[in-house]
Amino acid sequence: MNIIDTHCHLVSEKLRENLPELLENAKAAGVHKILNIAYSPETIALACKQVQQSEMLYAAIGIQPHDASSYTPEVAEDIRNMASKNAKVVAIGEIGLDDFHTLSPMPQQEKCFEHFLSIACDLKLPVVVHVRETHRAVAERISHYSKLGLTGVIHCFTGTQEEAKEFLDCGFYISFSGIVTFKNSIGLKEVAKYVPAERILVETDSPYLAPIPMRGKTNEPAWVKHVLAHVAELRQVPLEGFAQQTTQNALALFKGMA
Repeated sequence: MNIIDTHCHLVSEKLRENLPELLENAKAAGVHKILNIAYSPETIALACKQVQQSEMLYAAIGIQPHDASSYTPEVAEDIRNMASKNAKVVAIGEIGLDDFHTLSPMPQQEKCFEHFLSIACDLKLPVVVHVRETHRAVAERISHYSKLGLTGVIHCFTGTQEEAKEFLDCGFYISFSGIVTFKNSIGLKEVAKYVPAERILVETDSPYLAPIPMRGKTNEPAWVKHVLAHVAELRQVPLEGFAQQTTQNALALFKGMA
């Protein structure tokens, strides 16, 4: 199979020291491309180095809500310049709003999110969006920018079918992580069956959210195969065909990976 892990954090302290081993594990599992997500000025520098170490690796760079306190307009413009000059940077992200883990003040999160949405539009790059208890605020902003040509994905989706539809109506993709494999994720499993075939993606969000049967361990890109298999089973479609579909979807969104 040819699988793409559309969201992992190889820049994490839990993974960065084992990069060669993790890439070999991923290859053995059928993963042929990985989107390495940076989320702070420090991890962006590392991600841009890591992508040069393997043809499997691509990067998304941005400032996530938790690190929005590090945002300034000048920092964001530096990141814009890096994204515009590095062909292996294929998306802006992880960006978004989080009203659950309020590690940065919401006004700062909002300024950061708005600036990076604007940058993505200017660079014609898709966005990787983090949403937690902020569906309405994120949807309003995405709806505005989608009219300007913005595309992207709601990563690690955990919302309702109605929320998924609103993002889909903006032209966005919906990505599922290991959470969808958890026994108590009953509503999310229904959403995974609902999302149109041409708009669904899979991810690990490693080192977090290891899927069943690996739950409780440090997650890694190879284990996206478990997410893929579970969603294929939910949708009652052949695994090989679903792997091909999600790969086609990822390449359609992240055009720089093609």
